[in-house]
Amino acid sequence: MNKIDNTILEKYSRQIIIDSIGIKGQEKIFNTKVLIVGCGGLGTSAAQYLSMTGVGKIGLVDDDIIALSNLNRQTLFTEEEIGEKKVVVLSEKIKQINSKASIKGFEVRLNNNNINKIATRYDYILDCTDNFETRFIINKFCHIYKKILITAALQNFDLQSTILKSWHKNVNPCYECFFPNTQSYNQDSCDEMGILAPVAGLGGVFQANLLINNVLKEKVNYNELILFSCSEFRMRKIIFKKNIDCKICGDN
Repeated sequence: MNKIDNTILEKYSRQIIIDSIGIKGQEKIFNTKVLIVGCGGLGTSAAQYLSMTGVGKIGLVDDDIIALSNLNRQTLFTEEEIGEKKVVVLSEKIKQINSKASIKGFEVRLNNNNINKIATRYDYILDCTDNFETRFIINKFCHIYKKILITAALQNFDLQSTILKSWHKNVNPCYECFFPNTQSYNQDSCDEMGILAPVAGLGGVFQANLLINNVLKEKVNYNELILFSCSEFRMRKIIFKKNIDCKICGDN
């Protein structure tokens, strides 16, 4: 995506000097294609840090506009932009961070009718949504079309995140192995449950870091749910096996 000239070397020098990154690793980051679904607390944070890292192709999906209540946790938005489309504003902001990146905005709500057209051109899908209906749609698409899924969720002082590659070697779980679609879940968003601003930012950072680790082929586990309590600064990892009866990725 980017020719490694002196300007690029200077901009990304603090990453390039890391032994496990170097020039080759930075080139891999430049060539990464990621679709971020949801431009709220998770999505804005993830988009900001992925663009700062040098990811070369970023898609943004959201049909919402900026509201005053968004500003406590949705980074890069300001009071002057209230009422404007999130996708439009966020695209402009991350383009200012990384002018060489290809940024594409989709001012729609992702659904079964448009996901194929929007998401097939990307290798990674970041699920930054706040409802299970969309998460299930994204998970099914990622399994069928062999996309790497990175999802996160927030509540109060807590966050959870995971990276999934359910189609690989037929041993890794998909999202529905963690959260079966046959069960009912609390559909409340941050508006109803509440969320502390830094928790939302940290959730997006977790997603961005999981993606970069995968790009660089650092140690990545595709079968664990990461749980982090920001009030106690305590992390747990729950290991999940593929559910052979899962209607998305199982053997049935």
